[in-house]
Amino acid sequence: MNRPLHVYVHVPFCARKCPYCHFYNVRHDDGREAFFVDALAREIDGWRRRGAFDGGELATLYWGGGTPSILSASGFSLLADLCLEIGPTADEFEWTIELNPADAEPVKLSEYRARGANRLSIGAQSFDVERLTFLERGHSGGESRRAVLAAVQAGFDDISIDLMFNLAVPGRRKSWATDLGSAFDLPITHLSLYGLTIESATPFGIRDHAGLRLTVSGRAYAAEYRAACRVARHAGFEHYEISSFAQPGRRAEHNSAYWSGRPYLGLGPSAHSFDGQRRWANVSSLTAWAEALAIGADPYAFVETLDPSQRALETLYLGLRTADGVRVDHPLLDSTSAKRVVAELVAEGLCRLSADRLACTERGFLVYDAILDRLVGVTRRPESTPAATTVN
Repeated sequence: MNRPLHVYVHVPFCARKCPYCHFYNVRHDDGREAFFVDALAREIDGWRRRGAFDGGELATLYWGGGTPSILSASGFSLLADLCLEIGPTADEFEWTIELNPADAEPVKLSEYRARGANRLSIGAQSFDVERLTFLERGHSGGESRRAVLAAVQAGFDDISIDLMFNLAVPGRRKSWATDLGSAFDLPITHLSLYGLTIESATPFGIRDHAGLRLTVSGRAYAAEYRAACRVARHAGFEHYEISSFAQPGRRAEHNSAYWSGRPYLGLGPSAHSFDGQRRWANVSSLTAWAEALAIGADPYAFVETLDPSQRALETLYLGLRTADGVRVDHPLLDSTSAKRVVAELVAEGLCRLSADRLACTERGFLVYDAILDRLVGVTRRPESTPAATTVN
């Protein structure tokens, strides 16, 4: 792993599984928690013995899941000890913990802050009772508000919340506007925006297959996304990534490491890692992950090495997710046909050129996949082949 170190810990516990969630998690209890912490100690020790942390400085630490805030006080303390022993922390160290609003007890938040956590990501999803019922969330809008205020009281000044749109609920336009107003009325520094995606192997996926309408039309999706962009802009937030908004200086540094292609290490079952050339993921099973570590084996589900063309493709699609975009001399934009498509995208208002960089506009973010199809498609055609079809 290169320096600085960006470390993600997948805490695989939830009180219950949301019907739209496809991430790996299991029900929490004290025995599983102790089992997880013990195995994580082995995983960290294994990387330490390989020299992965030598000379490194812990730049970002992100506890996701699952629900990290479900950990007991002792579990949190043990996990914090393990992670903070990875290496010295950077001057601008960012430690994010994902928090369920129902877990926001003042004593717990104060302990997080005392140990050095300095950023919270609160899974509000909505403040509206009908939207929360639709999503089958186990908390209320009032609990989300109280969680943010309790975090401020505990000393956190960098607080992100999640909001979800694209929900086919009654009165959705009014409730979405209310959600946005409620979010930006709170002392938050960051907003992560999620359009509901139906994953086949989830309860929502089963309902969708049965014909139940769960998401809105494409036109309504675009209207909700643009409303969020407008409200965030009015509140002084930068739209720095396709789904992320932040006050100046409050971008999520850990997530930015992913988008900029920097190496990162994932710990825990189902966690993903990248060292600059290889990508791998741990098995999505607490038991299988722990058993592999117990016998000194790598707990991987897969390992892949990216060739130069794959790496170029990845830097293109990750870069175009961000407001900074990609350099115009990117290897996949260097051909005559690719330059022609870039000019078309700019003329259509889907992309913008600024100095030596190409980036998506707000309208372009809405058709991000189509933009990639056009750019990637043209790079794989002979020069004489016509450019990809225009997106209307």
